[in-house]
Parts: sequence; structure tokens; C-alpha cells
Amino acid sequence: MTPLDKVPSGARELARLYHELAAIGARVEGRRTPWRFGEPSPEELVVLAAQASRYDARLLWAVVELVAREYARLNPLALRRAAQRARWPAAVGVALEFARRAARSEELDDYSQLVTAPIAPARGERFFLGAHAFGGAHARRDAEESLGEYKRWGYLGREEPFSKELGAAAHGTLGRPERMNLLRRLAERRGSITFAEYFEALRGRMSARQASRDLRDAPFLEVEGRTRGARYRLVRHARGTRPRTPPPTEKLRDVLDELDSDRTDR
Repeated sequence: MTPLDKVPSGARELARLYHELAAIGARVEGRRTPWRFGEPSPEELVVLAAQASRYDARLLWAVVELVAREYARLNPLALRRAAQRARWPAAVGVALEFARRAARSEELDDYSQLVTAPIAPARGERFFLGAHAFGGAHARRDAEESLGEYKRWGYLGREEPFSKELGAAAHGTLGRPERMNLLRRLAERRGSITFAEYFEALRGRMSARQASRDLRDAPFLEVEGRTRGARYRLVRHARGTRPRTPPPTEKLRDVLDELDSDRTDR
């Protein structure tokens, strides 16, 4: 039985992992070098690669594309059981979450739910290990602007693992607190911000309608002008404070807005 509580590491084992992924349809190249993992099944390979992607971000791209395109060839029960034997089972949840964004279908949603039902989220740690210095600016942005696909599985990260072959429409999601943190950072850095600048920074993750509402509702911004060329500046008392927690009615409105945004993306 393949030891899934261990993670491929080092140049040789990663080269072998890429080689094995290519054999089951991933668009990668590797070498048949010695490793500790014997002859894993396709489902075990997906689990190994999802875990190893915490050290090598390219693997997450490969796994997301493989699952999005070939999930029908992967036995969901075998994948579920393999994930339960893993050191970091929630990494499989992250890969499936992004695959669902790349190839939206009710069938893949059901598949993902079956595979991940027994998996518990991680404990709020950064997904990619050793990518940036702990406590630096990148680490802070990972925490404050993390994509929902990582956060749902207890991780923090901003990388969108979508190859161009999956199409330009595939994007991660940003929750309201993360969008407010992004908006504040942009306003602080530039002194003021326009709708066009904020919408560009969202990189397709939200609709234009939602971006406009974010600017309108941000409690730390004040507007100058009335058209889409209006500039939004930090209010003086907002400097040094963090975005407030919205009241329940506002949370409900945000949920409805994001559902509307999701329908627009489809």
C-alpha cells in the first residue's frame, strides 16, 4: 500500500511524481527515478500530488487541470479513501475546489462532495510552504486577501492554479472581508482609487456590479465625484483601522450579491 502519510520531496521524487502524473494524463514531464512510493494508483497519485503541491505550486496547477478534465476516470470512492490516509487531506479539498471553478458542472460538484465529505479543514495555515518569509508582506497578503478556495479548507493563499488551457473564465473567489482588505491596501498605497483600478485589481473574481457596491459600501472610503471616474479616498479616521464586521442584514445582502455575481460569471 502506498504510504500517503508521507509526501514526495527532493528533486528525484518530484521528477518521478511528474512522470507518474504524465502517465495518467497530466500535461507534465518527469523522469522515472527511484522513490519511496512504489506503484500508486491514479487516485493515490492525485493525493500525493495535491500534498506535494504545498512545496511545488506547479503541481497544484497540474492536479487541478487533471481533475477538471479527467475526474470521470478517477474512482471517487478510491480517491476519498486515499485522501483519508493522507498527511494533509485538506490539500485534496483545495485541488477539487479549484477544479470545480475550472469545469463547472453539477456532476463535478457531486463528485467533489462525495470525495471530501469526511475531510476536515486544516487549521488556518499558509498553503504553500516556504514560498515567502514568515511574517513578511507576502505572508500578510496571503492572510488578508486569501482566496475562498483555500479558506474553505483551512488554508491561506492567493495563487490561482489555472492553466490557460482551462480558459480565461476560470477564477478564484474573494469573500467580502478579503475584498475590503484589498480595497484598503490599494487606497492606502495610491492615496485614492477609481472604479476601474479596483475592478482591474479584482482580476475577474467579481462582477462590475459587485465591485461598484464594494466601493459604495466600504466604511473607510469617501467619494469625490459621481461618475465611474469618481475617486475614492480613505476617510481620515479610517487610517489604522481594519474593516468592520457587517451587521446581519448587510451580510445577507453580500451573499445575494455574490450569488448574482456567480450567475453572471456562468
